[in-house]
Amino acid sequence: MKFNPICLGTVCLTFSILRASSATLCVDLNSTNPVSPYADWSTAATNIQDAIDASSAGDQIWVTNGIYQTGGRVMAGNLTNRVALNKAVTVQSINGPWVTVIQGAWDPVATNGPDAIRCAYLTNGATLKGFTLVNGATLSGGLVGDISDSGGGAFCTSTNAVVSNCFLTNNSSVFGGGIGHGTLNNSLAIGNLGLYGGGAYGTTINNCTVVNNYCECPFIVMGSGPGGGGTYDCVVRNSIVVNNYWVWPNPMGINNYGYGFISSAPMYSYSCTYPLPSGTGNINGNSASQQFLDLFHIATTSPCRGAGSSLYASGTDLDGEAWANPPSMGCDEVVVSNLVGPLSVNLLASQTNLLVSSPELLRLGFFQGIITGRAAYVEWSFGDGPSISNAGVSTGHSWTNTGDYTVTFTVYNNDNPDGVSTNTVVHVLPLNVPQLQPSVLLTNGFQFQFAGQLSVNYTIQYTTNLMPPVIWQTLQTIYYSSGGVIQINDAAWTNSPRFYRVLAQ
Repeated sequence: MKFNPICLGTVCLTFSILRASSATLCVDLNSTNPVSPYADWSTAATNIQDAIDASSAGDQIWVTNGIYQTGGRVMAGNLTNRVALNKAVTVQSINGPWVTVIQGAWDPVATNGPDAIRCAYLTNGATLKGFTLVNGATLSGGLVGDISDSGGGAFCTSTNAVVSNCFLTNNSSVFGGGIGHGTLNNSLAIGNLGLYGGGAYGTTINNCTVVNNYCECPFIVMGSGPGGGGTYDCVVRNSIVVNNYWVWPNPMGINNYGYGFISSAPMYSYSCTYPLPSGTGNINGNSASQQFLDLFHIATTSPCRGAGSSLYASGTDLDGEAWANPPSMGCDEVVVSNLVGPLSVNLLASQTNLLVSSPELLRLGFFQGIITGRAAYVEWSFGDGPSISNAGVSTGHSWTNTGDYTVTFTVYNNDNPDGVSTNTVVHVLPLNVPQLQPSVLLTNGFQFQFAGQLSVNYTIQYTTNLMPPVIWQTLQTIYYSSGGVIQINDAAWTNSPRFYRVLAQ
């Protein structure tokens, strides 16, 4: 405190000027001596909310490893937030999201409901950095994405509330399963569910990877299509938003983004998604493989590498590595010098007995490579042509000729320039002509059977007259047969002649 006397004529006034400084607080799940204000690790709080309650605006709260699943605050209505950053503080993990978890809770009856607990609430000016936000949920009502039903993983009151370098997964809400509103930077959102915006709703998203999230919107909104498995009404920059789905009432296919409440078009720039939206620098994520090496790391050969804009990059990527100029899309920056060390690989195949493809029907085998270590890029060989190096760890392939083919998966980095490989053999089989077995006449119809092949489509047809012109009618269609003996019953059989045939494709 400093005193500055100012004299005006015969009156002397003294002003007190306070020089405030931010404090540092500590949180350790295993602290044995938690004493407010939790100023060092010997007196650290055992839950994050206690430290926030003891803090002031501008303070830094450090959190060490653990699963934080106790404590919380109600900020509106009756929804509990496991962690409520109700002050402009920074809450940051010491060692990152893979070892520091904020865990909410689903309503045990309805996922989103009165007993749900959201992971985190952030007020204007607050920052949450370096956590896994998991199992959060909200209330189930509402129509506009407010504090009660938006952001199962995190809800932010303004774009100046920032969630950064986080892993958001298995969260649920009506609006924004992963996050509702605010700003999301350098983060991975995967496996979240929302009515609108499975990954995010009404959020500004910078350098994030948003994959395998789901929406359940039951109707089309203002011509925008379903409710955005990945994002809904979000400003998306330098990000990868692919392989998100619409799942109402059953899986209905890819639905990466939706819009309509606050915008008339998807607000994407320097991002990879599909369908290709309007906006500067976007990449069609359907025609160009992102070349993922795992959940979020991309290969050195990925078209997303160096395709972002430095205008929107800040901080570090999810690994804590500096962004290049220009930065990559998504939450991973490719730093080639760090791609070192031992590698080991494994290979999973959807099936090793596959039917041959034809011009009428493509039959794909799906393959998943698994990498342990820091890879630079991968290569696939399918035994029927040149190797490919632009597919990432997941790919599909078909063969137009029968035979046995060796599928080889090879991974490279700086210390393994010759690659580390594994392989499996795929048997490509011919499509057999169905052989009808002896029929049986039943009291309630006519029955016959044949040996089916795995994944074959069968169309069973009948006619009552083989004299030209023969008119065949469909009795039954079987899609993607599970193989084995297929039994066909014709309950409409009469004393009139009926002839049958089976078409295989």
